[in-house]
Amino acid sequence: MLTSEDNELLCRVGSGTPMGDLIRQYWIPALLTSELPEPDGPPVRVRLLGENLIAFRVTSGKVGLIQNHCPHRGASLFFGRNEEEGLRCVYHGWKFDCAGACVDMPSEPAESTFKAKVRARAYPCVERNDVVWAYMGPRPTAPPLPDLEPNMLARGEYAVQKVLRECNWFQGLEGDIDTGHLSFLHLGAVKPEDTKPGSFDYYNVADRAARYEVVDAPFGTSYGAYRPAEPDTYYWRIAHFLFPFYTMIPTGILGMQVLVRAWVPVDDEHVMFWSMGVPRSREGREARAARPG
Repeated sequence: MLTSEDNELLCRVGSGTPMGDLIRQYWIPALLTSELPEPDGPPVRVRLLGENLIAFRVTSGKVGLIQNHCPHRGASLFFGRNEEEGLRCVYHGWKFDCAGACVDMPSEPAESTFKAKVRARAYPCVERNDVVWAYMGPRPTAPPLPDLEPNMLARGEYAVQKVLRECNWFQGLEGDIDTGHLSFLHLGAVKPEDTKPGSFDYYNVADRAARYEVVDAPFGTSYGAYRPAEPDTYYWRIAHFLFPFYTMIPTGILGMQVLVRAWVPVDDEHVMFWSMGVPRSREGREARAARPG
């Protein structure tokens, strides 16, 4: 069990907190490409790591992610007009580009250079495979995007979903890396005689007290839970935790499942659960093709 102090350390994600600052060092899935379907379309509200932000797609197709409040009088840029490569505040018409620079200030005389002194907080965005990624960290040059297999496949070979959950990010993530709960939460009412001998379910209910092995890895940790199977053999459930908030849950047949899940902190009490993977129909075809005979 963690102490209250350790829980605070892990679960608080606002700017200036240890975990919030750590997560900001990585690219973060911010929203789906489909949420910004067209250039100059309506802005979208986004909340990440306790920050209220506005996403918008400019005329050229590039995505911007900017602070919610206009730096001038605090009006929400959600109500701004998205036009000609920038988002224009409805209050006084100040216009900001994707980098947060004020590019037009119609309330000032033509000779004024005051707009050059004004910036809104903005975060760089990159799109890959229907996901808009944001970098919220301090580095002048962002790190590479994470090489997550389902986010690098050809179009039509993957599916992406996201669901908002009312818990902190670590409460969600720890369920994914807790392989032992499968035998109780999901299979608690199942008896060994109700399952097919040699099946995954059979091993999970025949011995519900798994033993664990954990190995440190450059990306995080790899871990396995093993149980007795046939004589001189074990049944292993192998999975991975990847920094800062990704999981690769146990698969059935090793090498068949292409799936990564992300537990992206919205704030201290909410998490956006992302699933990026190959549809089950393709996994099933590959699994059948891999069986001998």
